[in-house]
Amino acid sequence: MSGASAERLELVFTRRPKPVPGDLRITWRLSLTLLALRYSRGHRASLAKLHMLNDALRSEPSKQKLSDMIDGKTPYVYWRMRVEPAFSRNLDFLVGEGFANWMVSAGRTTVKLTAKGKEAAKTVDAANDALQAERSFLSTTGKKVTEGFVHSVIAAGNRLL
Repeated sequence: MSGASAERLELVFTRRPKPVPGDLRITWRLSLTLLALRYSRGHRASLAKLHMLNDALRSEPSKQKLSDMIDGKTPYVYWRMRVEPAFSRNLDFLVGEGFANWMVSAGRTTVKLTAKGKEAAKTVDAANDALQAERSFLSTTGKKVTEGFVHSVIAAGNRLL
């Protein structure tokens, strides 16, 4: 092609948002963790309990399975404890921003809300237009997930019961 007859094309790039699943959004996960701790006894929970609640909140079938286990309809051995790296980073962020502190309670690593975290959790809980299903689950079923229950589920998974 000669220079005179060459047509000049212009490429234009437009940045478009990529859809990101809710469970990978830090504000979604942080809000749920604040709520999970708010509905836990003493505003604290072990890492195992938080991982269990996090896993249950990811899907309706997981919520139902946990609820059925609490009600005695499903054996504990059917729960598969998932440890998700993104959730662990969320906990580090929660502590780093001063919403919670790491602690050891009854020989278990736990996370406890600070005054700032309690205030943030209260604010998230008061938002009537967001996280309705999650708040409902945590305020009912989630409250029944005790540390003893978590220990029993883990022991059953390890075939210790």
